[in-house]
Amino acid sequence: MRPIAAVAAGLVVTALVALGVTLAVLRVESRTNTQQVNLRTGVSISEDSAIVQAAAKARPAVVSVVTGQQPASARGSGYLATSDGVIVTNTDVIAGATRITVLIPNDSKPHEARLVDYDCQTGVAVIKIDKVSNLPTLGFADPAALVQGQVVVAVAGPFDGGAITPGYVSAMHRAVSVTDASNLGRVAQYSDTIQTNAAIDRGTAGGPLLNVGGQVIGIAMQSSTFDARTGHGLNVADIQDDVQQILQTGQVVVASLGTTNVDLAPEVAALNGLPGGSQVVTVEKGGPAGSSLQPGDIITQLDDVKVDAAHPLSLLLRSRFHPNQRVTVTYSRSGSSTQAEATLTGQHPACP
Repeated sequence: MRPIAAVAAGLVVTALVALGVTLAVLRVESRTNTQQVNLRTGVSISEDSAIVQAAAKARPAVVSVVTGQQPASARGSGYLATSDGVIVTNTDVIAGATRITVLIPNDSKPHEARLVDYDCQTGVAVIKIDKVSNLPTLGFADPAALVQGQVVVAVAGPFDGGAITPGYVSAMHRAVSVTDASNLGRVAQYSDTIQTNAAIDRGTAGGPLLNVGGQVIGIAMQSSTFDARTGHGLNVADIQDDVQQILQTGQVVVASLGTTNVDLAPEVAALNGLPGGSQVVTVEKGGPAGSSLQPGDIITQLDDVKVDAAHPLSLLLRSRFHPNQRVTVTYSRSGSSTQAEATLTGQHPACP
């Protein structure tokens, strides 16, 4: 009987020989029967394609806005609303500017711009460059079509390489504080913004937020407390009336109650046992509401229109009412609801 060790050794040798033969065959086959791995599956990702196409469509109409304050490189973005050089941006980009210069894609010449008008309450600003024509433009999306969860694309101007940042609408009607790009410490509060996970930096601020069709759903803005995971935008529903009015008349005039107000976020109102609405901060003496409203009152309704996060007072006064209109103001004072009549006046929106 053969020793077990000898049998084992023989099996090992046989196995190694077999392995060597197998490897040799594989090596020969790998040389003589070259195979290709097809990495192209033929499956297209339509959402990604739409983002690329939207950015490509928009980029020629997105400009960089460089201001003359210190530091000299202070900048933001904007977009062309008309082919003859009307540009929409936000007030935080141009705040404190002593000079405004615009850089247009595929144009090596800087263009001096002038301020046409602005609205501190909605945050929109319109500037104009002259002696230009046939420029590409962007248009507004339907405000009613904006929904939570939809894809959004932020596009910066040429100073920042036309950078794009895709994301989605994570929330709507959000209150946010914004510090302007002038580094002067001005802070504005907006109550009806779009929240997105598309990060908005200084260079992208003022540029358009787009849907996948390349239409403007908002204006990008940089938050006071920058979070790389969160960005915000002025809602198209709030700004389009201002832009259209500026294009038609050269200025913004809105209906006014003669009050300054702070819109109450629903969670703040709930925590403090208050009704949702817009809280009065100051009342203009002799103004439309001077004999009825007082600081601390919370306006909850104008006529039959409820004032809430989705319908802030400033937006309603722009979109649903007009100067010289007689309205019924419903407000809460010390827990009791009261009504008063007032005739709205017309004025340029006041800044903080």
